[in-house]
Parts: sequence; structure tokens; C-alpha cells
Amino acid sequence: MRRHLFAACVAFAGIFGAAVEAQAGGTPGGFDYYPPDPKSWAGLYFGAHIGGTWGSSTARDVGGAAILYDSWSFSPSGVVAGATLGYNWQTGPVVFGVEGDIGYLGLAGTGGYYLPFAYDASTTTDSDFYISLRGRLGVVANGWLWYVTGGYLGADTQVSVLEACTLFCASPVVSASSTGFRNGWTLGGGLETMLKGGWTAKVEYLYYDLGSVSLTTPAGGGIGANTWHVETDGNIVRFGLNYRFNSIQFGY
Repeated sequence: MRRHLFAACVAFAGIFGAAVEAQAGGTPGGFDYYPPDPKSWAGLYFGAHIGGTWGSSTARDVGGAAILYDSWSFSPSGVVAGATLGYNWQTGPVVFGVEGDIGYLGLAGTGGYYLPFAYDASTTTDSDFYISLRGRLGVVANGWLWYVTGGYLGADTQVSVLEACTLFCASPVVSASSTGFRNGWTLGGGLETMLKGGWTAKVEYLYYDLGSVSLTTPAGGGIGANTWHVETDGNIVRFGLNYRFNSIQFGY
């Protein structure tokens, strides 16, 4: 967790450094103030976002002796919140840039199946800290920025599988879990508009895929050892407020 938090801070610092270089100008050794261009999307921005996430977690038995059913899916969900840092360039109506997020991805839930008086199996998925680093490409039309975005998304995620044999079992419960940072990808788009005083507001949709993780439940009683692949993907709809710092340019 600390390693990925440090990497996120480095990424955000890199975006900020690139923005300072991109805005280089003014007098040697200092910085000058320029009135902000109300029509320009170019420059550094920082903001916050909040929204919701929902997705799918699928467990598949890929090597073992699952009873009757060898796969199932369920739909975890939760709240998303965090901070955003990015930089835009603009050429005519075309806006392109880089954006990073750091925050909380509350994707959580439990699902499985139950065979009366014989067998019960379930999977739990729980995510919290997440980061993303994405490119953005958009077009300004009638004061609105329509854009697509995509790139990297990773989240600290815990996945567990529990199997319970409820009839004629010496060891009735076996389980396995995997906790770690899972790396994936994201793709989506959004709509952003300018407000007063350098502020902008956006609504955004992202699809993300965190790949799969393998874990093995040991043999116990009447339950054989099983190896499971648990795949997780999801959707995010979020609202954000950003502040553009294009009113200040730094120089050497």
C-alpha cells in the first residue's frame, strides 16, 4: 500500500512539474500574473470528485472438485471519492491532456450459491484505495467540452472464497483469500463545462477492468481442493469540480 501511495504521489508531482514547464514564460527568475482567458481550457487544474461504482465479480473453478456448480457471479457496488490533478493543452476546438486520480473505490459485495443440506460457497470482493493515470482528448462545442479518456487504473483489493459442506463433513469450512494491489485499465468519457472564477464542473463515466486473481481453497472433510479465478470489472459514474490555474504563468 505504501509503495503504491508513494508512486501515486510521484505521478501527481510529475503532472505538476510538466505543467510548470509547459507554462514557462514571464520574467527571468519570477512569475507574472495574467488575466485568465475565460475561453481557454489550457493549463493546470486540480479538483475533487464523488460518485458511485457498480460492477461484476465472477468466480470460476479452474482446477478441483466443486460440487455441482463451478462458477457464479455477483454485483458489488459502493461509493467513489477522491482528488484529481491534470493538465490540458488546446489547439483550436481540440483539447488534449493528461489526468490523474487518487482516492477511495468502495467496490464491495458478496455472492455465491447454496445447495440445501449439502454445500454453500461464496466470494467476497472489497476494494478501497485506488489511483488512475489517463489521457484525455476532447472537442469544445458551444462552451462544452466533450471528451474521451482512457489509461491505467489500479486498486487495493481483497478477494476471498469460502466453501462450506453442511452434510457428512469432517472439516465443514475451507477458505482462501488474496489481498493486494491489482493493476488494470479504464476507458470512458465525459462532459465538462466552465463556471465562474476558473471553476469547471463535469460528469464522467468510466469502465474499468482489474483482471483476475487466483486462489486455492484447501481440501477439508468432504470438500476437495479447488483453484478459483476471480475476475473483477466495474463502472464508475462521478461528478467533479475542478479549478483551472491558467491565470498564473511561471518563468525563469
